[in-house]
Amino acid sequence: MAQFFVMPQASPTMTVGVVARWVAPEGAELRPQSVIAQVETDKATMDIEVFDKAVMLKHLVAEGAEVPAGAPIAILGAAGDDVSALLAEYVASKSNTGAPAAAAPIEPASSAPAAAPAPVAPPPSPPGGPPAAAPEAGTVPAPSWMGKTLDESVMEPRGRYRVAGRRIVASPLARAIAASSGVELSRVGGSGPGGRIVAADVEKAAATPTVAPSADSGRADQPVRVTQMRKTIAKRLTEVHQAVPVFYLTVNFDAAGLVALKELAGGRGQKITYNDLIIKAVAQALRDVPEVNAAWMGDTILRRGSVDIGVAVALPEGLITPILRNADQKRVGEINTEIRALAARAKEGKLDPSEYTGGSFTISNLGMLDIEHFTAILNPPEAAILALGAVLQVPVVVGGAVVPGWRMKATLTCDHRVVDGALGARFLQALRSYIEAPALLVL
Repeated sequence: MAQFFVMPQASPTMTVGVVARWVAPEGAELRPQSVIAQVETDKATMDIEVFDKAVMLKHLVAEGAEVPAGAPIAILGAAGDDVSALLAEYVASKSNTGAPAAAAPIEPASSAPAAAPAPVAPPPSPPGGPPAAAPEAGTVPAPSWMGKTLDESVMEPRGRYRVAGRRIVASPLARAIAASSGVELSRVGGSGPGGRIVAADVEKAAATPTVAPSADSGRADQPVRVTQMRKTIAKRLTEVHQAVPVFYLTVNFDAAGLVALKELAGGRGQKITYNDLIIKAVAQALRDVPEVNAAWMGDTILRRGSVDIGVAVALPEGLITPILRNADQKRVGEINTEIRALAARAKEGKLDPSEYTGGSFTISNLGMLDIEHFTAILNPPEAAILALGAVLQVPVVVGGAVVPGWRMKATLTCDHRVVDGALGARFLQALRSYIEAPALLVL
């Protein structure tokens, strides 16, 4: 029988997802592991699969719609199944809660009949029209989107308004204020139920100055949609700055040994990078100073048993940190191969959640972009993150004489609840021993 298919929680930190693209059209026959949609999460855009044979009977949301994890996005079942009861239940649940209700996914089939639709009030009258009939006792007032047809209400993403012949949902007061202040309602975002434009939205738009393009450039401002990844980055990093007491330790390493070892490996046909060598050095230092390989858990400090290093990878929509597991047990060549594979999958949006969660320490390297020095923001609940600058040839003093040398700056950001100044300095001393004598990394 027909059942809801809900928005899966594709990552441990995901609360909402965006249906980026429907892969399976309505009427498509699905087999186990058939991809039905691509969903944008807080980490990546992921393929969503089904686990049983079914038919895609109905898309409940449009591409671009933002849906809470656990809320219905489609109806699956057998060819010819009647979906009217489920559609009515879906619409009724939105009228009761203002959002799609959670439902069981299609895998656990149920023989229970679909719930009868809840009574709903008649749609509101358009401004200037006759008053709507009063709702019957016991009914729930209908939200603004209930005045649309079923397809319009369930197929439009939240915040998309009906313009150019389509309906704009706004309160009478909001329309009056817009008319008197010269605000175009099609350019106002609604904060009321179902995206309804209220008076405060119009007043805010009227108070916000609009910058017109200069006469000579002809270029206008362009709004860019904030992705789920960028929203999550903004939320988590804001929380870190507000809640975590951090401090920074900066060191300047002698990188001559790294340069010599990299050139030696290249001469033998082995492709390794400074980043590979530094990851190995960090892993060894974390094994020597395990107190830094830790996480703040509130009532306890969790000292990790394995050295799992996250390496920040830049994506067009933000950053993601694939995890190199048991990095202290891998040779430099193995690190190179695995990091390249993880970074490639990250850029294709094909990382499994297990490949970017549960790290114990993070490295952010901007040296390849010619950045000499920067500070990185913690990746909670990890206790520290290392920011690496470029390996540069600079004048240095050796034996009283100024000679050319190789240097690299690194800054350790520490959660002071776990890592104090002396402990952070001890870790950087251990790291220096490997960076400045990198033969220890390949013995």
